[in-house]
Amino acid sequence: MIPLAPLFTQIKENLEQLFEVLIRERSALAIATPDDILQLASEKKVLLDNIDSANAKRQSMLIKFGILNPKKPSDEDFLNWLNNQEGLDDIKQLVADCNALLDRCKQANNTNAQILGTLQKRNKDMFEMLQGHNRKNKVYTASGGTRPISSKHTIGRA
Repeated sequence: MIPLAPLFTQIKENLEQLFEVLIRERSALAIATPDDILQLASEKKVLLDNIDSANAKRQSMLIKFGILNPKKPSDEDFLNWLNNQEGLDDIKQLVADCNALLDRCKQANNTNAQILGTLQKRNKDMFEMLQGHNRKNKVYTASGGTRPISSKHTIGRA
């Protein structure tokens, strides 16, 4: 019997923790606390490294037992093998749970990325305003290109 249950249990626990970190990250992004965001990014990296390590162990174990092709291992081959096995319902459930958690983590991470993109755009616009630049107000140069209008009397220089 291949000892897959402990690996998938570890992956599931790490994915659950990752989802919680992503939810906390969303809150930290909402109130824009840089120290908290950096701490959460560090936590995410540790969890993702743990997941990668467990997945590498799983893959090498499956290669060792001849389930995956060593030259071209694929999750599809593993899932096909798993579906054809009798009595591995606990592992099938763990794999399903991990896939569902992974989808939730991806969705939460994409939401956080959109929030971060909006914050970056807002900060860039405010910085340009402080510098006296406005991307919307541009003038033509002698060569026919455009450049933003800048003011010598900016808020940052006042």
